[in-house]
Amino acid sequence: MHQKQVQLRKAKQLALWCLVVAGSIFVGTILIPKFFPELASAWWLGLIKMASEAALVGGLADWFAVTALFKPIPARYPIPHTNIVANNKRAIADNLSLFVKDKFFHATAIEKLIKESDPAKGAGRWLSNVNNSTRLSRFLCDALSGILRVIDDKPVKAFIAKTAHKGLKQIDLRQLMVTSLNSVTKERQHQVVLDKVLGKLASLMSQSSTQEYIAETLVAWLKTEYSRVEKILPSSWLSEKGALIAVKAVSSILDDIYHDAEHPIRHAFDEQVHEFLYELQHSPLMEEKVNRYKAQLVNDPALNGYIHKSWQRFHAWLLASLEAREGLVETKVSRWLQELGISLTENSDLSQAFNTHIGEAAKYMAPELADFLTRHIRDTINSWDEREMAEQVELNIGRDLQKVRINGTLVGGLIGAILFAVERLIGS
Repeated sequence: MHQKQVQLRKAKQLALWCLVVAGSIFVGTILIPKFFPELASAWWLGLIKMASEAALVGGLADWFAVTALFKPIPARYPIPHTNIVANNKRAIADNLSLFVKDKFFHATAIEKLIKESDPAKGAGRWLSNVNNSTRLSRFLCDALSGILRVIDDKPVKAFIAKTAHKGLKQIDLRQLMVTSLNSVTKERQHQVVLDKVLGKLASLMSQSSTQEYIAETLVAWLKTEYSRVEKILPSSWLSEKGALIAVKAVSSILDDIYHDAEHPIRHAFDEQVHEFLYELQHSPLMEEKVNRYKAQLVNDPALNGYIHKSWQRFHAWLLASLEAREGLVETKVSRWLQELGISLTENSDLSQAFNTHIGEAAKYMAPELADFLTRHIRDTINSWDEREMAEQVELNIGRDLQKVRINGTLVGGLIGAILFAVERLIGS
């Protein structure tokens, strides 16, 4: 700011000296004939007088024009159309904000900017540099750890918990279940689930531990239900054989169901699923059960305590990982960012896709951003003091306007000399 003030003051002094020189020469041409009458008719004196006179007029006219932009002339009782910048503050604010909106934030300008700048390749080159990716990784880790610390603040934590609790209560669990089951049954994915269950059961039945468990269960059943018969019969032999028979029978049934897409059990499973889905959609009793179950989950102290403790452990671990300098998280994020940068640089299809999405996002955001910026520009300018605004504008462009004054003086003198020459030619 100080440098601009110095430059403006020097420019004003130079323009003033040009006027002083022109005025001094003009006064000199008037005084010379009085002291040297023999030079009164000299053509060169007339040339200098007319040139200096025109220079003085041009310099004064430009001084008035430039000064009238920023100050009232005269200061106490200004004539009309002076102090233009201050008097037109609102119009300047409106026109500048509209200019920025129309010229910088329309779809064509944004598309041209993205096409010419190729932001994906530029970002790729920047991210490919290890120092840049590491610095950005550290920034992201610091930002996320800051967010976690804000969330850990007691009032914020209480607010989040209250909001989450309220949100869970407002969830329509029945409709969520209906939507999920509809999406599953639409593509018969429930049969895929059944196949996986059948496969697991078949694998389980083939294990010796399962067979031993079945045998032990049969022995216990015989001892409990048929204690007298068990004393006469070889229960161990029967249980082993029974377990083998049970395994073979169950395996055979599972194999039939697994390979037969039209097996009755599959159809029965379909019917059960659709019946459950219908009741879930239309049965008030089922809706009441689901809502009661949701209320139990939301208000269950044990579940809430478990979630709270799990969050505390996860929060502490994640915070420590994020804050560790050159830790695992920072290193992995940095490596991922660097790999992304290399891919954007070398893969034209990927960079083109990024540019396309950036362009679409920019065009989508442009109207909102344009309204925000133009409103901000307009409100900011309108909030300025008129005098301060004029001073700021003069400080930034006044140096060049002083050159207009200098040029006005010089061009005025040149035009005066040309007019003198024309006059002499016509007169001769």
